Amino acid sequence: MEEKAVVCASQKDFAQVNVEIKGEICSTCSVRSLCAGQQEEKGTITVLNPLSARPGDEVKIKFPEGDYTKELIRIFGILLVGIILGLALGYLVALFLSLPLTPISLLGFLLGLLAGGAILFRYFGRKKKNKLYPVIIDIIRKGGSHG
Repeated sequence: MEEKAVVCASQKDFAQVNVEIKGEICSTCSVRSLCAGQQEEKGTITVLNPLSARPGDEVKIKFPEGDYTKELIRIFGILLVGIILGLALGYLVALFLSLPLTPISLLGFLLGLLAGGAILFRYFGRKKKNKLYPVIIDIIRKGGSHG
């Protein structure tokens, strides 16, 4: 889905944009949970800014509809698998080495969570962050900050 928005702030790779709230469209939007101002006329969301849009620019943004949902499932799935494997490994280590089950299982849980987090950090640290954020794809009209 593509939508028009106005840039209200920009930083290095990201920008804050105001998007007009459209009741019927917004109710089915996959990124509506990221939109601050869901009950108002305009919502403010963070978007990737590969075109270096500046405040005041009118831009076209693209929402990662299907990709966003898939990536959220991937995030929670990897964390869940890491936690379960960590717990199982901690339990088995405690069982075979005759160590107390609770602290070793807790340690396995934490190590599994850290391993899952590390995998996600490497995965999304590369070129996958555009799967989680809407992206500015065009500057329709430049604002007054261009000089």
